[in-house]
Amino acid sequence: MLNKLTNWIDNREGNVAIILAIAIIPILALVGIAIDLQNTNTSRQFIQYTMDNAVIAGSREMQAGKSKAEINTYINNFVDGVVKAKNYAVGCKPVEVTYSEGSQDINATIKCQQKTTLTELIGYQYLDFTVTSGSTYGIGNVDVSFVFDISGSMGWDGKMGALKDAAEDAVDVLLPTGATEDMGDVRISMVSYSNYVDAGDYFKKVTNLNPTRTFTNTYTTTERVCVEWKRNGRCRRYEYQDVEHTSSETFTNTCVEERLGSEAYTDEDPGPFAWIEAIEPTYDSRRDRWSMASCNPIGPLPLTDDRDKLKDYISKLNANGGTAGHIGIAWGWYAISPQWDSVWPSGSDPLEYDAPDSAKAMIIMTDGDFLNWHNTGEGSSFDQAKKLCDNIKEEGVRVYTVAFKAPSQGKQILEYCASGTEFAFKAESADELTDAYTKIAQSISDLRITY
Repeated sequence: MLNKLTNWIDNREGNVAIILAIAIIPILALVGIAIDLQNTNTSRQFIQYTMDNAVIAGSREMQAGKSKAEINTYINNFVDGVVKAKNYAVGCKPVEVTYSEGSQDINATIKCQQKTTLTELIGYQYLDFTVTSGSTYGIGNVDVSFVFDISGSMGWDGKMGALKDAAEDAVDVLLPTGATEDMGDVRISMVSYSNYVDAGDYFKKVTNLNPTRTFTNTYTTTERVCVEWKRNGRCRRYEYQDVEHTSSETFTNTCVEERLGSEAYTDEDPGPFAWIEAIEPTYDSRRDRWSMASCNPIGPLPLTDDRDKLKDYISKLNANGGTAGHIGIAWGWYAISPQWDSVWPSGSDPLEYDAPDSAKAMIIMTDGDFLNWHNTGEGSSFDQAKKLCDNIKEEGVRVYTVAFKAPSQGKQILEYCASGTEFAFKAESADELTDAYTKIAQSISDLRITY
C-alpha cells in the first residue's frame, strides 16, 4: 500500500505544481480583496466622520448668516484639509452640497476612491465608495441662563471688564445678527450674585412681601419715674419702674437669601412653604439704631432674545460684596425652570423640560470660593451648591462652568457642578475667558443641530 501511494504521488507531482500555480492568483486576489475591503471600510468611516464634522461646521456658518456659496467653499475646504492632513490613500471628488427647500437642512455627498493593493491583480486599481451626511436644526429652541459672580474681588485686576467683553461675545454667538426665524429660538436670561441676589421687580412674587417694609422693635428699660407731683410742678416722690419703648424704621430692599425648608434645593414655584427668604435688618439696642444689608441693584433679566437688553444688563454689572454662589446657582435655575412661569413675564416663560426639539443650559461663573451663606442649618455655600447642582442636572439641564482666576475650592465646586469635565472651563486671563465663553456658546449652538 505504501509503495502504491508513493508511486501515485510521483506520477502526479507535475499536475499538483500546475494546479498550485493556477490557484495562487485567485488565492492572492481573495486575500487582497479582504485587505482592500478592510482598508476601504476604514477610509469610509474616516470620510464619514470628516463629513459629519464638516456639515456641523457648515451649519454654524449658516447660523452666522453666511451665504450658500460661502458654506459650500467652507465645507469643501474643511474636508480637503482633513484628508490631506491624515494622508490617507484615498482620492475624493469635491463635496456636493445641497439645501432642502424651505428649511435649514444641509445635505452633503462625496464620492471617493480607495487605492487597492493585491486586488489590482484582477484588474481593480481602485474601490469606489460614496458617503452622505446632513444636518438640520433639530433642536429649534434653547433656554440659556448666565450666572455672573459680581462679588468685590471681580473689581480687581480688570476682571469685571474682561467678563463683560466675554459675555457680550457669547451673546453674539448665541444670537447672531444674520440668524433667521427658521433656525429656532435661543433665549437668554441673566442673573448676578454676591452676598445675596437682588430679586428686583420680582421680589413680591417670590417672597410674598412688599419691598418697602417697616420694622419695629419693642424693648423695656428700668427708669426712675415720678409718681407724685408737688403743686409747683416738681416731683415729690420717685419710683423705679419698667418702661416700654418702641423703635421702628422703614426700609425699601429687594435682596433675598436662600430658600429654606423642604423646597430649598428644588425649583418649586414660590408659594406657601416655598417662599424665597427676604433679608431683614438688625437692631442695635445700645445705640437704638437699625441697619440693613444691601445687594447690587441689578435684578434678574428673564429669558429674552433682545440683544440690546442683554448687553445693557452686562454693561450694568458692578463688583461689590461677598460670594454666595449657591444663591446665584439657584436663581440661574429658576430663570429657566418651567415651574417659575408664573413669576416671569409673558414671553419669558421657560420651556417645559420635556418640550420637543428643545434644550436647556446654564453657564455658572465665579472668580472665588463660595464663602457666604445664611441658612446655617444646611451646611456651607459649597455644600448647598452641590445639592442644587445635583438636582439641576437631574432635570437634564446642561451645566457649563467658568472658573476665572479662581482658587482651588472655587474650581472644585465648579468642576462638581459641570455636566462633565469637558463642560468645566478654567481661565487665567481675559483672552482665555473670552475663549471659554465663545466655546461654550458654540457648544450650546450645537444643541440645535441634529446630524
